[in-house]
Amino acid sequence: MKEEMQGSRCVSVLGDSISTFAEVSPPGGVYYAPSAGPVTGVWSAEDTWWMRTIRGLGGTLLRNDSWSGSTVSPGGAMPAGSPSRIRKLATGEHMPDVVLVMTGLNDVNRAIDPSVFARAYEEMLHRLRTAYPSAAIWCATLVTGYLGETPFWQAFSYFRSRLDPYNEAIRRAALRTDCHVADLAAADVQYASLDGLHPSGEGMAQLAAAWLRCMGVESDAPTG
Repeated sequence: MKEEMQGSRCVSVLGDSISTFAEVSPPGGVYYAPSAGPVTGVWSAEDTWWMRTIRGLGGTLLRNDSWSGSTVSPGGAMPAGSPSRIRKLATGEHMPDVVLVMTGLNDVNRAIDPSVFARAYEEMLHRLRTAYPSAAIWCATLVTGYLGETPFWQAFSYFRSRLDPYNEAIRRAALRTDCHVADLAAADVQYASLDGLHPSGEGMAQLAAAWLRCMGVESDAPTG
């Protein structure tokens, strides 16, 4: 690990099920795994949106603390802004140079009040900024996927219509805490998915390409 990290940026990931992978993210909350590859099209961590993004940045994964079902707001499971999760984005030897944050859809699904979400999201970013003052912290706005040829928002427009206040909360929180926004929503990003939310292998590549575009990095990955 030491040798691999020399000369490259250390990148940590904070998220929910979309950002998990077996034996990389915590074992108690994994959605993607090699055994599910025939169904998901995500066979290894290299196929995930976050590892593709890290490679596009010329970086190296430091830590991934993503939990399936986790929320930002404290009323849910394993809230992303908890001090213990923030601490786990570093190791004893390394601090992250970049933190990628992609979480919030479970708050929308649980109908968490947007004002509660806004306070929790800003507190999460404040804790990240305090813990890692030199890191570039990037947080993504929330988007949905599509099933087959039918965009998810056309079949479930009620869910997409609920995203706007949460995305505004993410943008405001980032501005107030000196963080960056990968504004996938403003770019009208959609991706191939398994169920409208969890990306397929193709969707992972599309999300990574969108992340890199938002970060100002050229990418050869498919955009969808």
